[in-house]
Amino acid sequence: MNNIRKKFNGAVEKIPVIGEFLAAEVLVKELAIAAAIAALTALIPLPANASGSVEAMAGEKTTTIDTKVSTEVAPDTNLFLRQMTTSDYNSKVSFFGLADLTYNIFGGLDAVAEVQAAPGMGVIPRLGAQYFGQFGDFSVYALGTVKAMEHPDGEFIVNMGYTPELTEGVRLLTNVENLTSIGEEGHQFSVQRLRAGLKFMDKYGIGFGADLTEVGNDGELNYNMGGFASLGF
Repeated sequence: MNNIRKKFNGAVEKIPVIGEFLAAEVLVKELAIAAAIAALTALIPLPANASGSVEAMAGEKTTTIDTKVSTEVAPDTNLFLRQMTTSDYNSKVSFFGLADLTYNIFGGLDAVAEVQAAPGMGVIPRLGAQYFGQFGDFSVYALGTVKAMEHPDGEFIVNMGYTPELTEGVRLLTNVENLTSIGEEGHQFSVQRLRAGLKFMDKYGIGFGADLTEVGNDGELNYNMGGFASLGF
């Protein structure tokens, strides 16, 4: 059995990206880490009328906690907060946060005033528009903003999800999010977040996750693959 296992690992290691991940044999451990982080983060007190989610994605390179909170602050006006904290396994931590104040124009279309913040980047104001649509089990969200200061750039986000019911209380969970930033010199970076798993009681999610990043006009690729656990509230 050990010889068979060694031959299998040797074979999959020859497959780019996928082989490296499978041979690492870390998915179960990463899922456990992600579930624990998501559960602990969910204990943070929130406003009574707030809704959102917390996701922990533990990959072979980094672990990311992605928290989203949305609340109504006035008629047709909402506040959306997103915080992403990423740590590698050498205890190097990075932070990114944003706040969106949105005003509904009609249907699923909103005007957006956004502020982004991160160490080394400072505080950046942005203006734009967003759209959200729900079509049965399929959802789509799109956001486009422009930096409202010198050296403007454009950021575009598209998030698509498909969650059909498999059986009572259990749904398939699939989600793809793409973020692209375009600056004065062309492509700055793009990020794709891919999720595939199961959702229980329309609240708990668990499964496989992959984060891909391309930087610059040449699109240099980096990736982080592992397991995720999420909690909706």
